[in-house]
Amino acid sequence: MLKLMIPGPTEVSSAVSEEMGRPMQPHYGSEWCELYAQVTDKLKQVFQTRNDLYVLAATSSSAMELAVSHAVEPGESILICNNGVFGDRFTEMAELHGAAVVTTRSEYGCPITGEQVYRALQEHPEVRALAVVHNESSTAVESNLTKIMQAAAVRPDVLTIVDCVSSMGGVDIPTDELGIDYCLSGSQKSFGAPAGLAFVSISPKAWERIGARREPVRGWYLNLNILRNYREKWINWHPQGPNTAPVSLYRALNRALDEILDEGLKNRFARHTRARDAFRAAMRAMGLDLYVPDQWSSRTLTAVRLPQGIDGGKLRENIEKHHHILLAGGLGATADTVIRTGHLALTATSEYLQPTISALEEELSALGTDINSGQAAVAFKEVFSR
Repeated sequence: MLKLMIPGPTEVSSAVSEEMGRPMQPHYGSEWCELYAQVTDKLKQVFQTRNDLYVLAATSSSAMELAVSHAVEPGESILICNNGVFGDRFTEMAELHGAAVVTTRSEYGCPITGEQVYRALQEHPEVRALAVVHNESSTAVESNLTKIMQAAAVRPDVLTIVDCVSSMGGVDIPTDELGIDYCLSGSQKSFGAPAGLAFVSISPKAWERIGARREPVRGWYLNLNILRNYREKWINWHPQGPNTAPVSLYRALNRALDEILDEGLKNRFARHTRARDAFRAAMRAMGLDLYVPDQWSSRTLTAVRLPQGIDGGKLRENIEKHHHILLAGGLGATADTVIRTGHLALTATSEYLQPTISALEEELSALGTDINSGQAAVAFKEVFSR
């Protein structure tokens, strides 16, 4: 069976998979309301928020678009913090919704900093909201969210949108403490659940801005006012909103959330950090170069520079064929220069990472790369067992 060592979707446990195979139930009624309440309560624990939180029957990009469309009206300015492919996606969405885009940009492989956010907000007093990707999975860069939010707090009139799609569930993100107005994530990455559900928490300040809009949000399916109105009206029957909820996905997510909370948030965050550090140590021991430095390296995936003369597509093909492990290539500007390995949820363990390290070592050697054979496994074990 193919092991998904990519940045998402990730592997799910057998218990989570079994939930998908249970008999169908309707998306309304008392049993459904109980499940819905359990899921939203557990999500709030992981988000570390008391704010409103909605589950969308769509993938994570839907939460990105919902936040942008609600935070700014057509003609208003939004600051897009761009250091990769998903910063580009925020820009596309904002432009399609008629916003005026202001950009602060970091090079691929570099983080968004609090200093540049502060400077951009001071230079552009017209900005009404900012959007930033916490963990840019196209480059394996994790920006310092605490410093970014501290910089944004200097402008309390600015709403903050934070894409935590590839970090929430594996990294400590205290939503309320940081003051995030729209915090976004999805089921398919560090939550260890199947793809198909997106999550968004909304602060009271964000709700106030929605209520003060000159024009209503253009849209129906991704409209928070509609979702809230139906939740209040149908709270004891159909609280997810005026749509058919994918009950099997909720069941699987509910089980995955149990696994997160049973492990304990502190332990889970520490495991992801340890997996990151151990995998990076293994790559260095093998003699490979890492795409980003340690101080802003992602805790849920790692990008490794391809050795000179190595075709990344061929390397991944050989690893998949001979070892039944799927790795990811680069995205955007890194398409032909890196190979990306996910270590999130179930795959942030030695059970998944050690075979991946062995496969990389074997197939790089077969393609002619001079590898420090055998040293990577030792380095990984030493760091991961701490």
